[in-house]
Amino acid sequence: MSSKPASAQVASSQPADAQPESQVPAARPKPARKVYLDLINVLAIIFVVALHVRFNYRVDYDSPGWVLENILSGTAVAAVPLFFMASGITLLNFTNRESVGTFYKKRFTKILIPLLVWGQVYLFARSWFMHTPLPTGEEILAVLLAPNKVGVTLWYLEALIGVYLVLPIFSYALRGAGEKKVQLAWLMAALGLLMPIATATLQKINPQFMPEFSAPIVGYVGFCFLGYALANTEFSLPWRLVIYVLGIAGSLAHILVGPYLVLNHPGLGGLATEYLSVPTIFWAAAVFVFFKSLPLNRLPEAVQTGLRKLSALTFGVYLIHLLIIQGLAAYGWPLVDYRLEAPYALLVWASSLILVWLLRWIPPVRKWLIP
Repeated sequence: MSSKPASAQVASSQPADAQPESQVPAARPKPARKVYLDLINVLAIIFVVALHVRFNYRVDYDSPGWVLENILSGTAVAAVPLFFMASGITLLNFTNRESVGTFYKKRFTKILIPLLVWGQVYLFARSWFMHTPLPTGEEILAVLLAPNKVGVTLWYLEALIGVYLVLPIFSYALRGAGEKKVQLAWLMAALGLLMPIATATLQKINPQFMPEFSAPIVGYVGFCFLGYALANTEFSLPWRLVIYVLGIAGSLAHILVGPYLVLNHPGLGGLATEYLSVPTIFWAAAVFVFFKSLPLNRLPEAVQTGLRKLSALTFGVYLIHLLIIQGLAAYGWPLVDYRLEAPYALLVWASSLILVWLLRWIPPVRKWLIP
């Protein structure tokens, strides 16, 4: 495999009467759109919805539903890592385009305000669905401080805010690395992912080992660097095959080893099933490389446009899909048969997609609630 050069020098001639370079701002070429990122976003949000429709049913450990549950989990667990990896590709170079102040203003407007508002939406929706009294002031304040208490999926936005807070440091480091930025990305990915996994593993084996230490932000930043490194490294076919084999092994470890640990050693189950686990990293990396390797730029323009539009609605679907699941469950649409999980997930995804598309026609909603 080989790393793409971080930059390239282009020789050019300049007329004698041309203005000095300092007075003529060079136009930055618009980077080619990565179609595979659109496809990854669409696939990842379908995975997320499929994981969350399981809130409406339970399965016995010795039932066929338990088998399907683990196959689904071992496949869809790549969703959140893929989201962070895509963020790394688009954001780790942000200091080449804009100031830190502009970055924070744009990103926190798109993340912090929806997080606070949707926490309240989920809080009041819970009262509506469960026919309980309206929330008290204390409950409203508690949800403002921790929105994931009522909308469990909102934890991702909270983690994303943590990543944004530290991202300028890493963006400047990457910028300063020059031609070695891809090598630095690989190093940061390894450190950012493996260090929290190592400490968490030791904690699970022996809780007395650094019991207060945890570093989720480091882990998710590690996924950002992994996405950047994978996107900017060209892999030969043998290397891709190695990545695919490791990815399939990671997914199988989640499907086969994970249930065994959950049933026999519950404290160790996360070693094979959590987002910050070696099997998940291998599987997510393999999925990423597979879609990156597809010749998606050859697709008809209409198909690429459709993928781009679906990808643009992904964040809104993430915000709203759990509300639809809760609403359907409250009004007589519980999922009681695990065999219906796939079509039910597609129904929730499509419903969320349509609702987000409609809501985004309202300018204030598009600007503040579903950016």
